Amino acid sequence: MSIRLIATDMDGTFLNNQHDYDHQRFIKDFKKLAKNGIQLVAASGSSYPRLRREFADVADQMIFISQNGSVIHYGDELIDCFPLDHDDLKAVLAALTRLYGDNDINQLVVSGPTTSFVDQSMDEKNLAIVRLFYENVKRVPNLLDIFNYPLNEPLTKISVNFADHIDITNVTGELDGLLPANLIMENSGFNTELIGDAHATKRNALMAIADQFNLRANEIMTFGDNENDLGMLTMTSHSYAMKNAALPIRLAAANVTRLTNQESGVLDTIERYFDFQR
Repeated sequence: MSIRLIATDMDGTFLNNQHDYDHQRFIKDFKKLAKNGIQLVAASGSSYPRLRREFADVADQMIFISQNGSVIHYGDELIDCFPLDHDDLKAVLAALTRLYGDNDINQLVVSGPTTSFVDQSMDEKNLAIVRLFYENVKRVPNLLDIFNYPLNEPLTKISVNFADHIDITNVTGELDGLLPANLIMENSGFNTELIGDAHATKRNALMAIADQFNLRANEIMTFGDNENDLGMLTMTSHSYAMKNAALPIRLAAANVTRLTNQESGVLDTIERYFDFQR
């Protein structure tokens, strides 16, 4: 059975540590994939506008799984999203306020499919980082009052980037018991936790896409480097953990890339698998 769809995580996987990639090499490979009827999916914890920007030249031909599976786009068309219940969102924000002080959280972001919101008190340094991953960012007077402000779309995900002195492994234990039962928290790397609907995972989004395209698991190739990629790395025998991934991630995947994200490991694997000549 041949590969018909490739899904790749972004930061730490497809992108190098400077959040960039070899554009010329990618376009060359993308055209060959398209010619062979192979669909490319970008699956990330960050926002859809950011993903479209990263692949601006071919964005209308790609599928985007953003916010760890909370939002799915085909080109510029919104296919599906998993809105957060108002009371659940308020409960999470209240718990974060109760457990952590201003110096414990660098960036707190609440996002919809295309727009992300931050508190106006966020400093310029952290705001610049948020805009790198979320693109379309609006400041509001107080995130706790988010529903009092005009919103043109549902809210789908909460992103919390903790300061370096916060042990991310302790965060799970502290927050898990306080989260509403229908929400899930996934580590997205960089000391960041993403909180959203329990059904909104990269794996579930990819399975929904597979159903739409009538694909079997062994017709899908996946790439990832972090905890939030484990679901899609364990769903197919054609999964690849990045060489730079932590050991548990490499052990969970069926394969490990020959090169790291710094060395275009995803493109290298694709070229070698399909025998593309550079």
